[in-house]
Amino acid sequence: MKTITTLLIILICSISFGQNFTGKIIDQQNLPISFANIVVKDKADNSLITGVISDENGEFSISTKKENVYLEISFVGFNTKKIYPTQPNIGTIVLEEDGQQLQEVVITARKKLIQQKVDRLIFNVENTVAGTGGTAIDALKATPSVNVDTDKLAIVGKGNVRVMVNDRMIQLSGNELNAYLSTIASDDIKNIEVITTPPSKYDAEGNSGLINIVLKKSKENSWNNQFRTSYTQATYSLFNFGNTFNYNKDNLSVIASLNGTKGHSAQFNEFDIIYPSASTATNLDMKNKENLISGRLGVDYNVTNNATVGILYSGSFEDKGIADGGVTRINDGNGTFTVNEGNAETTRENHSINAHYIQKLDTLGRKLSVDVDYFNFNNSSNRNFSSEQFITNQSYFEAENSTNQKIKNYSAKIDVEHPSNWANFSYGVKTTLTKTDSDVAFYNRTTGTPIFDPTQSNTFMYSENINAIYADMSKPLGEKWQTKIGVRFENTRTKGVSETNNQTDVNTYNKLFPSVFLGYNPSRENMFNLSYSRRIQRPSFERLNPFRFYINSISYQEGNPFLKPQISDNLELQHIYKGKLISKAFVSYVDDGYFNIIKAEDGAQQRIVVTFDNFYTAYNYGLTETFLYNPTKWWNTTTQATLSKMDTRYKDGFNLDAELLSKWNFQFYNRNVFQLNEAKTVQAEATFIYASPQKLMYFSVSEMVNLDLGLKFSLLDKKLNCAVAINDIFRRKATSVNTKTNGIDQTYYNYFDTRSVKVSLNYSFGNKKIKVKQRNSGNESEQNRAKQ
Repeated sequence: MKTITTLLIILICSISFGQNFTGKIIDQQNLPISFANIVVKDKADNSLITGVISDENGEFSISTKKENVYLEISFVGFNTKKIYPTQPNIGTIVLEEDGQQLQEVVITARKKLIQQKVDRLIFNVENTVAGTGGTAIDALKATPSVNVDTDKLAIVGKGNVRVMVNDRMIQLSGNELNAYLSTIASDDIKNIEVITTPPSKYDAEGNSGLINIVLKKSKENSWNNQFRTSYTQATYSLFNFGNTFNYNKDNLSVIASLNGTKGHSAQFNEFDIIYPSASTATNLDMKNKENLISGRLGVDYNVTNNATVGILYSGSFEDKGIADGGVTRINDGNGTFTVNEGNAETTRENHSINAHYIQKLDTLGRKLSVDVDYFNFNNSSNRNFSSEQFITNQSYFEAENSTNQKIKNYSAKIDVEHPSNWANFSYGVKTTLTKTDSDVAFYNRTTGTPIFDPTQSNTFMYSENINAIYADMSKPLGEKWQTKIGVRFENTRTKGVSETNNQTDVNTYNKLFPSVFLGYNPSRENMFNLSYSRRIQRPSFERLNPFRFYINSISYQEGNPFLKPQISDNLELQHIYKGKLISKAFVSYVDDGYFNIIKAEDGAQQRIVVTFDNFYTAYNYGLTETFLYNPTKWWNTTTQATLSKMDTRYKDGFNLDAELLSKWNFQFYNRNVFQLNEAKTVQAEATFIYASPQKLMYFSVSEMVNLDLGLKFSLLDKKLNCAVAINDIFRRKATSVNTKTNGIDQTYYNYFDTRSVKVSLNYSFGNKKIKVKQRNSGNESEQNRAKQ
């Protein structure tokens, strides 16, 4: 801790004063110009002093020690412009077209569905069919490089990731995270950032990266209202509705959003298990009730031109139900079979509050940000299930399994951005406290009277306190080189108490998480980037809880309170050519890796038990190529291909009686967007995804093929948008998983009813510009950061 504090003092004391200029570059259509060149030159001899490029919003910040300088702004297809600044905030700079090759260049730039920054991939959701009438889960499913499963999010070729909303971390994972993301409407999402090697500013949580969901913001001095609805038909029907209101005038910004879901979804499962005594084949069909209401209310106020305060509330209530039934056929020569039936009712409720304060410290761009957050998540479930065996050994079993989980999270952080003429610094501190109370009760109802079983019930309490401090520095090294280095220190203390088992587990550990970025831009056509970061993946609260959750009488999942976090070191080398071809090589090393352990047991009672443990280390490496191409002015394509492999080894002392597998895996993604009329009010989309058969850890996974088609109409001056989407046309998005543990061969097939037709409507209206006195926009970046 003393080392990090000393480092912060050295960084702060090393800062020297100079000139810092900020501004925004747009074209004549008021669209931002990304990757424009901004250079500082000496007025005396026109010599180059330093330079930067604008970000995806056209914004830039550049520092210099020298006085008597001017700025030169340039971008291909536009006339170069010279600026002689008289104040730090230059404001908006408009570049004019050069009249020759501009038209083609501008069309190409605006058609980008994917953008690549130094440390992140940006997927522009708001321009897609997936961005209409769905949830954040739907939008993530359409995001290149992101895999969405029933209980996890992952980056292609890597592992599970952490999720942020507007740069604020969501303190949930697994099913808890998916439930929360379902409360965010895709219509409210501007873009999704895939950050594979996060800098030190971000929490170290997430073993391979972060996903940042950026919500839309209100336009200045305007108000608007958006109503949306959608209808999805698969095996069952699902109805969604929502309304979002934005108001932004003078110093006040307000956002209010309400969303709802009602209907049903389906899941179909098949399990084939070959025991030495007899093989079994089980089918289990599930009908899931979906009933959700959620909302957001946020207020931001500019106290002065230099200070902004705000508060955001988000909440949801979900009433879910699962009715399942199926048959297990036993190959014992007698035709024995078991009928399985189950019913579950689940309620989930969450409330979160964020209060934030942003203070601009001076005219050089230095600012202070303070965030205080509270999150409350309650999950209550009650499941009844029964199994009745026929033909031989006739028997009947019925039980009730109830679970209650309460999660409270408190966090506070302070961030400082500190640009100087020598380098740009940022540093800060954060503290987080999470408390979880869970209880599981198991009742045997075979006789008709519920009998409490204490051996299969548990009460578990878990607390976690994380204290962090970080600092990073970014600096141009000449005209073509850029570097960013940082370090984050985290102290973690955890305590798990199982009252039923009379067991207490306490753990304390300190970790350093360095990050390094090196960029090299030899020309306008080529950009190179080398990045490294260390990450940590902490187990979800559910996996730490040593309770048993039963699927049926012979299948259950059990948590492990001794699970340790896994650490990963990630290295990436990237090359961008003409902003269209993105090549990336990556490698990561995972230590103390944890995953599902499937124990198949034969004997007096055949059963499947799923647990968790830190049983492996692994190297994960591969290559990714992304190609952005516009064959015509009305046809845009995005193609991505990934070749990856995961080599896994058992840690000392572990042997799961399962062979560890490894094989090169190929994934292909192709997305096409067609403008079907000159007014660009009719748009078609086609997305194709292929994943080759995989072998990783001790699992063999079958290939996956997916084709989605969409059609979007814009009417009433694009105020009314109608979309039709057909998803998983071939019904081949599902995969089967084969494994062999304890000498028992198992095959699992899960299909989540992804073939569907979805129709959605979105209507927006309002006043695009309220007439008010023009005000200084010098704190625009602060407002953008504060708004939700």
